[in-house]
Amino acid sequence: MKICLINPPTTAPWERRVYFPMALITLGGVLKKLGVEAALWDFDLYFKKAGNTTEAGFSRLLKAGVVSAGTKIFGISSLCSNFPMAVWISKKIKEYCPDALIILGGPQPSSIPTQILEQFDFIDVVAAGEGEVTLEEMVRCNFDRAALAEIPGVAVRIGQEIKFNTKRPLVADMDDLPMPDWSLLDLKEYYAPHLEKFPTPVEVGRGCPYNCTFCSTALMWQKDFRVKSPRRILDEMELLHREYDITEFEFVHDNFTTSKKFVGEFCDFMERENTKNFLWHAASRTDCLDIPRLEKMHAVGLKGLFFGIETGSERMQKVIKKGLQFDRFEPILRRANELEIVVTTAFILGFPDEEAEDFDQTVRRALHYKNLDTRWVVFSKLAALTGTDLYRNYVDKLTTPSGLSVFSPQYYGLPYINDLIKKHPDLFSSFYHVPHRLFSSEFLGKFVQFASLLVNGNPKTTLMIMENLRIGVVELFSLWDDWALERDIPCFRHHSYSYERFRKDFAAFLNDVIFKGAIAMTHGGSEGKFESSGHAIFS
Repeated sequence: MKICLINPPTTAPWERRVYFPMALITLGGVLKKLGVEAALWDFDLYFKKAGNTTEAGFSRLLKAGVVSAGTKIFGISSLCSNFPMAVWISKKIKEYCPDALIILGGPQPSSIPTQILEQFDFIDVVAAGEGEVTLEEMVRCNFDRAALAEIPGVAVRIGQEIKFNTKRPLVADMDDLPMPDWSLLDLKEYYAPHLEKFPTPVEVGRGCPYNCTFCSTALMWQKDFRVKSPRRILDEMELLHREYDITEFEFVHDNFTTSKKFVGEFCDFMERENTKNFLWHAASRTDCLDIPRLEKMHAVGLKGLFFGIETGSERMQKVIKKGLQFDRFEPILRRANELEIVVTTAFILGFPDEEAEDFDQTVRRALHYKNLDTRWVVFSKLAALTGTDLYRNYVDKLTTPSGLSVFSPQYYGLPYINDLIKKHPDLFSSFYHVPHRLFSSEFLGKFVQFASLLVNGNPKTTLMIMENLRIGVVELFSLWDDWALERDIPCFRHHSYSYERFRKDFAAFLNDVIFKGAIAMTHGGSEGKFESSGHAIFS
C-alpha cells in the first residue's frame, strides 16, 4: 500500500514564504509506524521554485504525477486559503485516475465535511478533525468504504449516499502521536536563498479554550488545550538537530502559554536538559503571560513571541469576545524588548461593528507598540471562516470583494478557481467581503495595506502627525489615497511596493498636503476643524 499526501499551493505567488506541511509529515509519521509507503507532493514549495504557471502547465504536471504515483489513494490537506486549489487538484486527479480515492482533511474540510461531498462528486472522503487516529483506522480497514463509514470523524460517499459518523474524539495524550516523518521532504529546500527564512516548526500541542467570534481554531481542536510533555518536545528538537544541525525552532501551538503550570514545568525541564542551548519562538495571548514567566522562558531559550491583539479598541475587544486588557500588556512588551525577544503583534480590520473611531484606536495602538520596538506589526482584513460565529451571522450577507481577499490570495491563474468561488460563497467564505456599514470592500482592502505601511514604515512620524494635528487615521488615509492616485503611486497595486519607497512617498505627501497649505486649519473651538481643498473630510 502507498498513499500520496498533497500540500496545495497556499501562499500568494509573489510571497517569499512557504506554507510548511507540518500536518502532512505528522500523518506521514503515522504511515511510517504502520509500515505504509508515503509520498509528499508540496506544490506550495514547488511553485516557489518553478514560478507561477498556467492551468495547462499545472494540469500537465499533475497528470504526470498521478500516472507515475504508484497509488490510487490521495490525501489532501486544506485550510481556507488553499481550499479552492485543493478542490481543483481533486477534480484533476479524478480525471486522470477515475478510480482514485480522494480524501480531504484539515481545518477547512473539517468545518464543512458533508457539504463538500454534496457539492463535489469527485471527492470521496472527508476526514474531519484530528487525522492521526482516523488515518490509522483507515489503513487498518484497507480503505473499504463501508468500513470507513464506521470510523468516527469520517464523511464518505457510498454510491449516491453520503454518510458521516460522529466527531472524532481528540487524542488524549499528545505524546502518543508518532514522530513526524521528516524524510518525506528535503528540509534544505525550504531554506533556499530565494525563500524567507523561518525557524523550523515543531508541533508542541493543540487547542485554545477561548471563544473569539472570528476564529476557527476551536472548531478543529474543540477548545481543548493540550500539550506534549517537555521531554517529547525536546526529543523532537534534538532529532532535528542530529539530522539537520538545526538549533532554532518555531513552537506550533495557538497559545503556548495557556497553562501557567505547564510553562513552569517546561522551563524547569529545559533549564536542566537544554544543554545545546536551543532557541525557540511561540505564540501567546497577552493575558496568559506575566513578566516572571516571560523572564523564565527567556532564560531557557525563548527568542520570539507572537501576540494576536486583533483590535486596539476596548469596546471591540468585548464585541469580538477576545477580552484583552491593554494595560496588562505594555509592561510585558517593554520587558520583552529589554530581553531582546522578537515580538510580533497582529491586528484585524473590518469587523462589521467597527466605527471609524475603533479603526483609529487600533492603528494608534499598533503605532504605540511599534514605537516600543515591536519588530513586526501585522494587519489582516477580516475574513468569515466557515463554522465561526462571524460566519453564521453573515454567511447570507457576504458580498463579492472588489479584489482578492488578503486572507485567501491563492489563484495561480486558474479560471476554474474564480468560477468555483463565485458559485459557492458558503464554502469559500474567506474570499468574500464581510459587509461593513461604513466602508466598502475596496476601502478596507486598501486601508489594511495603508495601516501596515504606516505602522511598519513610518511609525514615529505618523504618530506625531496624528497627535499634533489631531488627524484620525481614516481621514489621513483618505488624503493619502487621493494624493497617491493623482500621482499614480502603486502603493495598493503592486506587491513590490516597499516600506523604503513608502517612507519617501509619505514624506512628499506630508510636504504637499500637510505642510504646504493643501489643508487649512481653522480653529473653531477646542476641537478644531480641518478641510481639504477637494472635499471636507474632518469634522
